[in-house]
Amino acid sequence: MKASPYATEFESEIAAWPKPIRLSNPGGGVYLTLQLHKDYIEARWNGHITAGDVVTASKVYLALLQTYPSPDKLLNDKTNVTGDWSDANDWLEFEWLPQVIYAGLRYLAHVYSSNMFSRLSARDLYLRITPRIQMQNFNHRGEALHWLLTCLPPQLEQTA
Repeated sequence: MKASPYATEFESEIAAWPKPIRLSNPGGGVYLTLQLHKDYIEARWNGHITAGDVVTASKVYLALLQTYPSPDKLLNDKTNVTGDWSDANDWLEFEWLPQVIYAGLRYLAHVYSSNMFSRLSARDLYLRITPRIQMQNFNHRGEALHWLLTCLPPQLEQTA
């Protein structure tokens, strides 16, 4: 197990992995559940989220990748959220992305919220981080999961 700089900040959450991790806002509502599946990690978002919530959740996800052997695929499901979190995109692009790529993330399937502000935030992030990782935005979770599970590592794509 490698040490992550974020592991101490979220020590109890990281130590519980692979038990699902639930992050709550100050009012007690769960805004994110991180869950390990066989071939991917799922981030399922809920409620009104802020840029701060996105940064906090991204730190926890990064700490998981830096601490445990993990799948290289992330299903980022924001179907049930509202809110403009675009203020997090600079941090995600310049701080989080290089570290998460180094830690092993290769594929990111993002499921849009129907909320216009959340959709615009996701579109802005997509434009910032592709092609450094393979990311696609989807309107439906099923389509996102199908794409994610059919992604092949680059060396296998060339021979397929």
